[in-house]
Formats: sequence, structure tokens, C-alpha cells
Amino acid sequence: MVRNLIALSILILFPIFLYSQENDTSKVNNEFKQGLDFYNSSNFKDAHQIFNHIIMQNRLNPKTTIVYIFDGKSLLQLKLFYEAKDILKQFLKEYPDSKYVDEAKLTLAQIYVESKDYYSAVMELTALIDTASSTFYNNYAKTSAEKIALNYLSTIQIKSIADSSNGINSKPFLLLLLGKSYLQNDDSADASNSFKSILKDFPNSEEKMEAESLNKKLINGQENISTPVIAALLPLSSSSGNVDMRAVSEILEGIKFAVSTYNKDHDQKLGLIIRDTKRDESEIQKIKNELTKIPSLKAIIGPIYSDEVKETLKAFSNTNIPIISPTATDDDLTGLYPSFFQANPTFQLRGKVMAEYIYYVENKKRMAVLYAEEGYSPTFADSFIKEFKLLGGKIITAQKYNSDSTSFAKQISKIVADSSKLDGIYLPLVDNRDVPAILSQFVLYNFSLPIYGNQDWFLAKGFETYPELSNKLTFDSDYFIDYTDSAYQIFNKGFSNQTKMEADRNVLYGYDAAEYLLTVVKDFNADRKTLDDELEAKIKYQGYHNDIYFDKDRVNKFLNIVRYKDGRFELVDKFKLSK
Repeated sequence: MVRNLIALSILILFPIFLYSQENDTSKVNNEFKQGLDFYNSSNFKDAHQIFNHIIMQNRLNPKTTIVYIFDGKSLLQLKLFYEAKDILKQFLKEYPDSKYVDEAKLTLAQIYVESKDYYSAVMELTALIDTASSTFYNNYAKTSAEKIALNYLSTIQIKSIADSSNGINSKPFLLLLLGKSYLQNDDSADASNSFKSILKDFPNSEEKMEAESLNKKLINGQENISTPVIAALLPLSSSSGNVDMRAVSEILEGIKFAVSTYNKDHDQKLGLIIRDTKRDESEIQKIKNELTKIPSLKAIIGPIYSDEVKETLKAFSNTNIPIISPTATDDDLTGLYPSFFQANPTFQLRGKVMAEYIYYVENKKRMAVLYAEEGYSPTFADSFIKEFKLLGGKIITAQKYNSDSTSFAKQISKIVADSSKLDGIYLPLVDNRDVPAILSQFVLYNFSLPIYGNQDWFLAKGFETYPELSNKLTFDSDYFIDYTDSAYQIFNKGFSNQTKMEADRNVLYGYDAAEYLLTVVKDFNADRKTLDDELEAKIKYQGYHNDIYFDKDRVNKFLNIVRYKDGRFELVDKFKLSK
């Protein structure tokens, strides 16, 4: 286990005598020896009490501060991670020149590992590489950091640490780690770039020989140019800060896991190129110039935000590379590029899906609509109204409200006045904070008809206080994870074993989009037009967060239908738009 990589240093490395400047030397020595006996017999609670008493009662100096180290180690064994970090950081602040600084940093790293903060553990160990006073600590830090990083950190996290490092010793080490991480993800181009950086900028480093050897193996064993590759284009960084880095990282891990699983199950391997769009138009153009020179590139997964999808489609306008976005939702994207596929249904499609579901499945023919003037709520409402009328249904009344308002009495009173003519109400939210005020008004007017809505109801608060209405709530959602499903549990176990992460919503956005591509395409050696035809061949893929189905419209036609009942959300159906 990685947690055991940073073993406690052998006790004979340390002297067993302390020298107090104010108290009786033999008394302090005896106390420390007693604490050490407790520690060696695994009685860490009593050991901590004695070590802490020595710290509090004696004036120590850089030569006599080993007691801090053993107090930190005792707290670590007691799983008191916060207290252990606190005592060691106090020691490092007060005694920066102590000969026990290296041991304190190593113990700090172990605390981070035990508390599963692997990023901080690698940060601490790489900092130790630059300051270690002995070869022992330097080598130990490198060995431990490599095993932790390659087992527990994503390539993005390793790159983040490497980018932030300027240490003459840690920088080449981190570049080597980064290259190895790229190799784990079958990204030979970026791996080679990392190794070349070491050879160019750190020719005298300890990592130079290994970097040179790995790079030669890459060059000599380079895959044949006909080997198919796909690219993942994601905003792995952004100067403007308008990117949810955690969500992006999770989506990428889902894509990587899908490709990794595919390669394990197929003789014909598939390469994965990962590029950072930085949510920047000029960067996307650079990526386009690079990728279009790779004849074996078969498809692109990403980007994830609608604005950068538009920039990508514009940049790739003269190519015919299939592009699949896992999460973009804008309504006009497929019209910009004939080989673009939208795995996340558009807002207009969502309104249509609810219209069909309510009309055909729920058998409701007369509806009211209440929607906000702001954001995407009018898009949902307009799409729903048009589709519901086309199906033969009647919209008895449609009312709009200002989401900033605290009163919805006027609009709701008009709906309630027509309640005898209604089968239900469609209520697409733009701000889930509106829910308590809206429902309280409905309760006030004794309105008790079914309510239908959009995905924002998933995040709404307060509607559970109105059970007479909330138990009549049904809405659409582009995701629903059944954590009790045995198939999901098996999948999540495999994913967690490989990535040390849970397969949550964002992971599944990435995984399902990639897995759809890998499942539908029969032969990645085929030309891009064949791939394009296969992607829109009306094949249903049963995903973990949502099903995926493309036809000539190239927008996923499936949505989850979710119902709230007695404090729980239940999956009612995975519903496909009929046309």
C-alpha cells in the first residue's frame, strides 16, 4: 500500500538524550526515555502525553527538539492528523535549522498520505528533495513521491506541481514523473516533450539518464502512424479562472478510463491525445493546427463548455473530424459543423421531451405553464408550448414571472383560476431559490395538480416542506445515477481501483460519451466519413448517467425522467424523443 511507503525512520538515527537549559537534565532524559518506551510498545496515547508535557514545560533548542518529531509521530499513529500537522509545522517554524527538519517533513508527508491528501503529500516530498541534508532523505523522498503520484494523482495534478516548481533538484524529478504519467495514459507525444525538457534544461540532473533512456524507447518503439488515435480537448487550465477544474479533471478521468478499458479488451489499441484548450480561442487554433497534421486522428471528445465548442467548430470547419461534446447544451451547435455530435440534450430538446412525456405517458392534454423571464427558462417554456400544441394538447394559460421578485401571487392566482380545466403545470426553473415562494403560493390557493419541471428541481431546497405538492413533482434531467444498481457498483469498483476516485456525475459525462464512441465505431481504421455515418446510425447506448442515441440531427434524444416521492428522487424512465 502507498500509505506504507513513507515508513517511520529507524530510531537509532536519533539520540535518546535531551538537554534542557532550565530543568534537571536527568529528569528530562528519564521522561523522554519513558515516552520512547511507550512509543516503541505502541502505547501512543501515553507517549503523546509525555512528549507534549516535555514540549510545554521545557525550553528546547535546535539540538534537543527530537521530542517534537516523536510527538508528531505519536499523534499520527492516533489518527489525530490535524494535531500532528500542527505540532510539526510549529516545529518547522520555530526550529528551521534543526537537524531533524528532514524527518519532520517526511512525517508530514506521511500524515498527508494517511489522511488521503495525496497532492499535499507529493508537494511536501518534492519540497524535501530541494532541501534534504542527506542522500538518504533525498532518495527516500523521490521514491515515495513517485509511487504516490503515479498511483494516486492525475496527470493534471502532477503537471500543476511541476509547473509550480523551480527547484534545481525537484524540477527535473517532476518532469520525469510527468513524462511517466503521460506514458501511463498512452500520450507518447507529451511524454517525449517532458523527457526532452530534462535533457535540454537539466543535463546534469540525476534524472537525465532515465529521461534519455525512456525517450529513446519512445522513438525506437514509436507506434505505426496508422495506429488510430482520438483526442480529448478540455479546458485543463484557464487564465480567467472561469473553469470548474474539479469537474474538468473528473470528466477527463472518465474519458481516460473508457480508453484504458477499450485497450485492455482489444488487440487493436487506440491512442489518446490530451490537449488543454485553456478556454481560449487562440489556443484552440493552435491545437487545430497540430491535430490536423495527424492523419491517424479519428475523432475528438470535447470541449465541454458551449462557448469553446463554438470556437472549436469554427477552427475545425474545413475538416471532417467527428467531434463529440459530453456536456455542451446550446441549441445552435450542430448547425455549425456537420460532424458535431451533442451527447447532452439541448434546452429546446428538453422542452420537447417533457411535452411528449406528459402528453403520451402521463396522458395530460391540458396544461398551464409558469416560467421565469430570465436565463434559459423562456427557451424551455417556448419549446414545450410549441411541441405540446403540435401533439394536440392545449395550453390553457402561460404566465411568466421575474425571478428576482418575492411575490408570485398574481401569476399563480391566474393559474389557480383555471385549475378546473388543467391536468397539470409545467414549471421550468432558472433559479432553484424561487421554489419555496412559488410552492407556498400554490399551497395558499389549495392548488394540488401535478407539477412538471426541468433539471434545476434536482438542486432546489425547501420543496420537501410541501409534501402535498412535492410528491406530485416530475422533472427531466440529463443525469441520474442509481447507486444501488449492481452494474454501476461493479463499474465504480473498477474505476475506483484504477483512479482512486468515485464515478460521480462528471466522471460519467466523460466516460459515457467516450464509451459511446468506442462502442458504436466498429473499426477505427476506417475513414472519418464511415465513422461519422456510424455515429448517427440510430444506435442506442445504455449509459450510466443517461442513455445516448444519435440520428441525423446529431443531438442525443434521451433524458431521464425523475420523480420526487417521500423525500427521495426516483428514476421513472429513460425517455427518448420520438422524432
